[in-house]
Amino acid sequence: MDWDPGVWLATGSVAIGLAFGITAQRSRFCIVAALGNWTLMRDYRQVHAYLAALGIVLIGTALLEWSGWVAVGNSSYRSTTLDWVGISIGGLVFGAGAMLAGGCITRTLIRSVEGNLGSIVALFAMILAAMATLFGVIEPLRGYLRSATAVTLPDGGGAVAQWLGLPNMLFAATIGLLCILLILRTGDWRQGKVLILSGILIGMGIVAAWWLTGYAAQDEFEPTRPLSVSLVGPLTRAAVYITLGRISGSLFGFFLISGILAGALLSALACGDFRWTTPDGTRIGHYIVGGAMMGMGAIMAGGCNIGQGLTGLGTLSLQSILAVSAMIAGMRLGLWWLARE
Repeated sequence: MDWDPGVWLATGSVAIGLAFGITAQRSRFCIVAALGNWTLMRDYRQVHAYLAALGIVLIGTALLEWSGWVAVGNSSYRSTTLDWVGISIGGLVFGAGAMLAGGCITRTLIRSVEGNLGSIVALFAMILAAMATLFGVIEPLRGYLRSATAVTLPDGGGAVAQWLGLPNMLFAATIGLLCILLILRTGDWRQGKVLILSGILIGMGIVAAWWLTGYAAQDEFEPTRPLSVSLVGPLTRAAVYITLGRISGSLFGFFLISGILAGALLSALACGDFRWTTPDGTRIGHYIVGGAMMGMGAIMAGGCNIGQGLTGLGTLSLQSILAVSAMIAGMRLGLWWLARE
């Protein structure tokens, strides 16, 4: 008997979340660590993990769109409204905040589940700031900035391939193969085989989420916009539901976050990684400020290091390329600031 779309969405989201949480907990997957380790020590292992994930997401997402299974063009990443100022500011703020907090949102979330009190502080600060930016006192300013500076792109203009006059499948495959080439040509990829495998699994999870929300869980009578893995938005909406009892947005994110938390906790307990740890008192301010910057920055940028840095970038959208560029610049700025202390 065929399952209805709601059952597909609930079970599929939790399954993807469980796999993502376990993989992220075991691999310590972190884009901040990738940039920091490469900059300070020329350690390419986390960079290779990110490139592996991005390569899979690029090719997998393009295949789903090319085959007609998932209308990726209808996703928010391909919007014809480009909030270039908000995205740029948000990306810079998020990147700098991630450095101050000691890890991107993925690492902060996983550390929180492992019992790291500093990361828990950063996570709560992030959620509160994101709520204020998405629904609270900062939302009017965000809306005003968007209405005053956003530009309208032509139909399909959110896709970079269209600007270049190239088939999206060909463009995505080329960039995906370039990711593989970079893994082989930078550092010694054999030193990070497990991390590369983790990146591949995370990339496959993002592609699976596109397939789930864009195909398997679609209701032909009430079609919805396809979604994939992002963290800050779903965490914020889950917090709104827990505190106010108000459901906002798709239930995909709520089920996904539940699965990620459960998977990471089970993995930490099974491997003996769960232990309560107290942060250095001098770092508390960094956790609070860094977490708040990540929350506000992610909402303004339209996604976090996963939402824009992998899921969005995998669609080769103009806004995601802008957001990721700003995040990298923000991380470099945060790294410079920490080096001065």
